[in-house]
Amino acid sequence: MTSQSASTASERPFYDAHAEAYDHFIVDPVTPWIDAVEAALTARGLTVRGLTVHDLNARGLNDATLLDAGCGTGRHAAAFSALGHEVTLLDASAKLLAIAARRCPTSPVHHDDVCNPSLSGPFDVVTCRGVLNDLTTDVERDAALRSFARLLRPGGLLALDVRDVERSRAGADGHPRTKTTTLNSGAVVIFTSRTVWCDDRLVVSERHEEVDSHGEMHVQEYLFTMRPWTSEEARDRLSSTGFEDVEVGPGVGGRSDRLFITATAG
Repeated sequence: MTSQSASTASERPFYDAHAEAYDHFIVDPVTPWIDAVEAALTARGLTVRGLTVHDLNARGLNDATLLDAGCGTGRHAAAFSALGHEVTLLDASAKLLAIAARRCPTSPVHHDDVCNPSLSGPFDVVTCRGVLNDLTTDVERDAALRSFARLLRPGGLLALDVRDVERSRAGADGHPRTKTTTLNSGAVVIFTSRTVWCDDRLVVSERHEEVDSHGEMHVQEYLFTMRPWTSEEARDRLSSTGFEDVEVGPGVGGRSDRLFITATAG
């Protein structure tokens, strides 16, 4: 099965033709997410190789095996690696994954679909930020969660960031939002996005205008749909796919339209 998330990752100009501009436009701080995942590990008393996270930190052995599913350009993966974790990269966008591989040169790299990944575990931690919003069918959502359950060792931690339905609906005002950046090549990229709410989905239209170093204009447009999550759906789906101790809270790092979700593999 090729999921909608994987299709979007391979087609969306923001992830492909304009992957070089991604880090210019996505600049939210990494630290809050890293801290939230580390806190979840500690709060649950999870162990790595027979040691608690507290013991690992005390011994300088904070080396959990961690899969960053939907790693993007690897900003978060690099931060986990800096803490000593053994990080594996997975993304369906070849262009973003190539950037992540350069940023995390010691990490194994997998160009794969979260709904049917070909790699094997077990991992102590699986993290996934944003990707699950692109899965708009129940079948795809359950497939992704079953994949994560398969890849985690018993007692391993799953940490998710997804869009919240109510807050996403409130923010889908149809107003265009534009950002501009200059790339290392000298090209100027103007990125405009507009989001509306339709049939319990976010419909996002994007436009990239790139003026290259020769002054020539290149325009690409893309339209796609996301399906945000409710707390109830997250709890039900995770429980039905074998996860335990499911906790759903507000997004971290001031991301008010997100949910931060943790669960333990059964």
